[in-house]
Amino acid sequence: MSSGNVSTAREALMAELLQDADALVRRFEQADEALSGKIEQATTDAAGKAFLAARLNFESVIDKNADKLAEAGRYAAAQIGNQLNTGAVRLVAANAALERKARQFVLMLIVFAFVAGAVGGFVGAKLAGM
Repeated sequence: MSSGNVSTAREALMAELLQDADALVRRFEQADEALSGKIEQATTDAAGKAFLAARLNFESVIDKNADKLAEAGRYAAAQIGNQLNTGAVRLVAANAALERKARQFVLMLIVFAFVAGAVGGFVGAKLAGM
């Protein structure tokens, strides 16, 4: 009977050991579920933070470059305006020179007409008195 008791005791210990092992497995599964949820949440949070940081950095770069592009555009517009003004000054100066030449030409025509009239009158008077 002593060997039967030992065998029964071993079986009882094995059954208890298996129950303890099952309990440990259940605890590991519960811990795994809890950990997987926390890991998933942490991963989602980290991805969201990384996306937000990248977006803010991208917007910052766009803002900085937009200011540079606007400044370059202002500079180019000022250069074009200066060139147009310089061209306009040249055109006004050329126009003024042409206007002076036209006035001189008209004055010369008037003087020539008076001289031609005087010469014509003198020649006409000579021919009439002949």
